[in-house]
Amino acid sequence: MKLLNKIESQKLDSLAINEYGLSESTLMESAGASVISLTSNYIQWDAAKVVVLCGTGNNGGDGFVAARYATLMGADVVIFIVGNISHLTKISQAYKAIVEKMKIPIKAIQKAEEAYRFLEDADIIVDALIGTGLTSAIKGEKAKLINRVNVSSAIRVSIDIPSGLVCDSGECNGLAIKADYTIAMGSIKRAHVLYPGCEYCGTILVSRIGIPSKADEFCKTEWVEKKDIEEMLPHRMKIGHKGNYGTIGIIAGSEGLEGAGLLTACGALYAGSGKVHLLVPGEIALSITGKVPEIMVSSIGEKNCFFVSDVEPVLQKLKSYNVVALGTGIGRHLQTQLFVKELLLKINGTVILDADALYAIASFHISLKELPGQFILTPHVGEFARLINKEVVEVEQNRIEWARLYAQENQVVLVLKGYPTVTATPLGEVFVNSTGNPGMATGGMGDVLTGVISSLYGQDMELDKAAVAGVYMHSLAADLLAEEKGVGFTASEVAEKIPQSRMLISENK
Repeated sequence: MKLLNKIESQKLDSLAINEYGLSESTLMESAGASVISLTSNYIQWDAAKVVVLCGTGNNGGDGFVAARYATLMGADVVIFIVGNISHLTKISQAYKAIVEKMKIPIKAIQKAEEAYRFLEDADIIVDALIGTGLTSAIKGEKAKLINRVNVSSAIRVSIDIPSGLVCDSGECNGLAIKADYTIAMGSIKRAHVLYPGCEYCGTILVSRIGIPSKADEFCKTEWVEKKDIEEMLPHRMKIGHKGNYGTIGIIAGSEGLEGAGLLTACGALYAGSGKVHLLVPGEIALSITGKVPEIMVSSIGEKNCFFVSDVEPVLQKLKSYNVVALGTGIGRHLQTQLFVKELLLKINGTVILDADALYAIASFHISLKELPGQFILTPHVGEFARLINKEVVEVEQNRIEWARLYAQENQVVLVLKGYPTVTATPLGEVFVNSTGNPGMATGGMGDVLTGVISSLYGQDMELDKAAVAGVYMHSLAADLLAEEKGVGFTASEVAEKIPQSRMLISENK
């Protein structure tokens, strides 16, 4: 499903009207009607006391339509118009006239307290105040009204996005409605999935409002769902053997960080790799060899971390691998950073870069687009901020566009971890992940993810699809554990859940 920003949402409406011949009134009628139809399985409208809060823009027009359909469902409805009634859009005026003819009470208010009594008695409150049209911080009487809505015991339903949220960033501009249900019109918006906006939306229900599905193809940002991943995952042949499903090389580990490579290797193993090889510095090989019998461990050099002198022996090993994962737990010793730099200059295959490999790239200002290999980078927000020399807060304010820009400029696939995880491609496409939970905020999760992505690429998936599917599958495994445990599960447990995650995704294949 496309994930729209404010300008793209406006463009979609414009295309629906100008290219497909849908009138503005048709779209508004569909929008308002869907508020009732999509929530009818969750909310009892019949005999409910309903307050509809309408602004003076088209979001308010949707509210007038919703009020009509709620009345037809048997609800006792009252409408409050908040703002200067002379500023009502022409189409909103037309729908206001219809509800007036139906004798639905309408009250234009200047003071929030005029609605307090009705809000206290309401069973359902419909928020049609602002939608995507927010241009300034919520304050004054509108802020008082939203405060009173949020402390009400009524079910709160927002039309398009909860009033007070910034559509493109999900930021709360002063104050916002905390909805139980949000009806996304046309398609899902960024405010629905970015933090903190996602905390205000409750259950999100999407209404296409009659717009053809191909109308939004211009948008290059996708909200990734199960069906998308199901289409990406390769089908396994009955006559397949381990040679068909990739030989993964993992360059990882250093003294004190021995487990990182094992976690990466387990991620690859449980994601379905044919063979998994783990290359570690010589001094730590004995401590991990045999820990997981299916993982083949090789020692490189004689030190407790990688040295520049290890580059050539590693290159010889890499000749037999389909894909290489580099960086988990290798440490930040100067010799190790130089090892990464020299290795990247000579690798001509596909490399998944994580953790301390990213540290070396930032330290030496390595230009990835000038290197012979092709790359997937998997930074968390702190690592990414260091790569682009920005503050973390600046990245989080616009993680989708920062990821897109970096992937295009450097011609890499970028997986920007966090909530939500964003995968960007060299062509400017962005895939925003829909799985994952707070229980994943623990050590080793990223190591496992690197292994999963490496594994999927080794199973003949395209570079970008391996990243997108790996992120979804990894986080879905964590969601399965969250259902069992809430929090407190480990990265090792997530790795072990990957087969179940993959089975759930592929259950219809």
